[in-house]
Amino acid sequence: MSNVDTAKADYEAFGSGDMDTLKASFADDAVWVSSDELPAGGEISGPDAIIAGFGQIPENWSSFSVDPEEFIEAGDWVIVRGTQSAGNDNGSFTARYAHLLKFNDAGKVVRGEFYADTAKAAKLL
Repeated sequence: MSNVDTAKADYEAFGSGDMDTLKASFADDAVWVSSDELPAGGEISGPDAIIAGFGQIPENWSSFSVDPEEFIEAGDWVIVRGTQSAGNDNGSFTARYAHLLKFNDAGKVVRGEFYADTAKAAKLL
């Protein structure tokens, strides 16, 4: 399976709530980085902590989706471009995002970086 195929499968797992499948795609030493302005943001290490961070999303958003539009393979990295939508009692937003996923030789994610317009989200928290 190519790194792009793995990234696509990870998005499908996330979208369907299959956190066990998603967790299995992370290496033991994986790191996830997102804006520290957001709940569960900053740098998170290890598959258990990463999945626990993803599990906090429903605590802040009654609706949430990431819809990938393009997967670009760049050596050990896969760049995912798409649209993120979320909402809660304070309103909703839609914003473009980019995920950078670095894979090791075993096809496991060793680093994930999430870039988006966090100001839109922060206004609603």
